[in-house]
Amino acid sequence: MDIPSLKQHCHSLVGIRHDVKWGGVDVYSVHQTKMVCIFYDGNKMACKVPDDLFVMMAEIPDCRPAPHLARAGWIEFGEKCPLPTAELENIISRSWDLVVDKLPKYVQKALRPGQS
Repeated sequence: MDIPSLKQHCHSLVGIRHDVKWGGVDVYSVHQTKMVCIFYDGNKMACKVPDDLFVMMAEIPDCRPAPHLARAGWIEFGEKCPLPTAELENIISRSWDLVVDKLPKYVQKALRPGQS
């Protein structure tokens, strides 16, 4: 897993804010504090996934429901996760979409200016 590339992808998403919390966890959020993706323990990443993919993703080697966040539909991707970086970037983008979909409509319009 190419952590620097994944973090760079997070920075490229519209409205993303980066904070370091909880003793060294890199947190990427949108609209104040709505978490999209986190990086921790030097080689792990976690983000929200669609409900219909949650069980399937948890069965991928070195992937599991994220501690403390599984009830919210988050999956942890470990260092030996076999998914390519491009696929993980796509998963992060989908996480951004899932989080933005839950925000107020005026915020969604600001973050997605080309959509009605």
